[in-house]
Amino acid sequence: MRIAVAQVNPRVGDLSGNMDKMLDYARQAAFSRADLVVFGAGSLTGAHIGGLVDSHTFIEDAHDHLRAFADASPIPALVSCASVNELDADTLAIVPELFLAGGGEVESLGAPALLETDVVPVIELAGSNIAVLFDGHFEPGTELKNVDVLVEMNYDAFGDPMAAPAARGDLRHLSALASECGAHVVSANQCGAADAVVFAGNSTVTAPNGSLMHAAPIDEEDLFVFDTAPGAVHEVQQRPAVELDIREIVWRALVVATRDYVLKNGFSDVIIGLSGGIDSSVVATVAVDALGASHVHGVAMPGPYSSDASLSDAQQLAYNLGIHCEVVPIAEPIEAFERVLAGPCGGSVEGLVAENLQARVRTVELMTIANSHGWLMLNCGNKSEAAMGFSTLYGDTAGAFAPIGDIYKTEVYELAEWRNTHDTCIPQAVIDKEPSAELYEGARDSDRLPPYDQLDDLLEAHVEGEMGAAEAIEAGFDPALVARVLPAVQANEYKRRAEPIAPHVLGCSFTKDRAWPITCGWSDPGLA
Repeated sequence: MRIAVAQVNPRVGDLSGNMDKMLDYARQAAFSRADLVVFGAGSLTGAHIGGLVDSHTFIEDAHDHLRAFADASPIPALVSCASVNELDADTLAIVPELFLAGGGEVESLGAPALLETDVVPVIELAGSNIAVLFDGHFEPGTELKNVDVLVEMNYDAFGDPMAAPAARGDLRHLSALASECGAHVVSANQCGAADAVVFAGNSTVTAPNGSLMHAAPIDEEDLFVFDTAPGAVHEVQQRPAVELDIREIVWRALVVATRDYVLKNGFSDVIIGLSGGIDSSVVATVAVDALGASHVHGVAMPGPYSSDASLSDAQQLAYNLGIHCEVVPIAEPIEAFERVLAGPCGGSVEGLVAENLQARVRTVELMTIANSHGWLMLNCGNKSEAAMGFSTLYGDTAGAFAPIGDIYKTEVYELAEWRNTHDTCIPQAVIDKEPSAELYEGARDSDRLPPYDQLDDLLEAHVEGEMGAAEAIEAGFDPALVARVLPAVQANEYKRRAEPIAPHVLGCSFTKDRAWPITCGWSDPGLA
């Protein structure tokens, strides 16, 4: 039997576009004499479809497209689609359903969420028995008799422990499963991104002896055709599994997330405030890798406390990346605001209020330029700042998308250094300088935050490791550091809710996994 595995990058809700893409792959598979094409979960509707699942009109439209796909596909395909299922006379459930669709036929294989946990659909096709699992992974030790192929249809995303096994260099699960069952194992996944979710791609085919036959890229569409007959020669050259450096995995995930958010939402160009610091430099470089230099526009906005080096570093970065950098100082707008607002503010605008005004004026400039050209504004905040509330509401919390918003500051530096090993686009001076928002004379981030290496270690233990104060102190963290950091993380939930979408690639996402109540009277007893 010949099976094609199609890894596609769908757009949520774009039923016609997704169907056309799937048909193109089905026709390519048929041209390669495949008997079956397998798509990752959600390839027709996109994933995750959120509130669309509650729209019966959308579900009906999706099934119309499923039938149109089946009529046009020259070969059968394993496809999933959200469906309305009647639990009893009074209860309906909308859940994903599996289908074998093609050659004018649509056959339901059932809705996995409604099946008993030990029931796995098995279909017979071209003389082979194929077991199909949706949104999950077969466990080693699975007892399936007389099964030739195990198919996993998934939408694994970065942050999931089972995602991108070949890229992570961890094939133990797949190898053990294939060897124990004596069957080919197909793991079909999506690639691309939808809002904050970045699908991990890396669809794989594992031979019955446990060896990897093929691993798709983590960030590109792919089609692979293989024959289950022993010793078969494959017309499509297999890709050897290449274990990637974790920094490359993260970088490529950020690039595809940025590209897909911008393009799938109808934009072509982005604008970025270039401060000469590490965060805006990394964001600008990600954007250029995602969209191309001609679609990325930088604006340097020196203020009263900006150093000459900050402007020159921003301009050097722009030159290295091949993007234009407009220089728009903020001194005159600030003077105007201070003059108008001095009376209502008690006679003068000063201190933290004046610092925040600078950040907000920069956002006004960026958004005004963005609106005039129809560009999308990228935010340059990082996870460490978000955790501590080290930002200005409606200032540097603004923007449509935050490429590094879920990346700790120390990881931002690591990404910059990795990217520079390919070509030195981020000036070394940017990497070496002490971080500063330059909102007052002699400002340094360390004036108001612990050193980032100490801060990020504790944040990871607290956010990812779910350590409370007592556990963190017992684990060896300085009690004074714990008493400074943990209350700040809880107190700044309201700021995090105002920040733009950030792609989830590593660890625990504040917005996806850890949304604490804003109005909260509880405090960690370990801080008493």
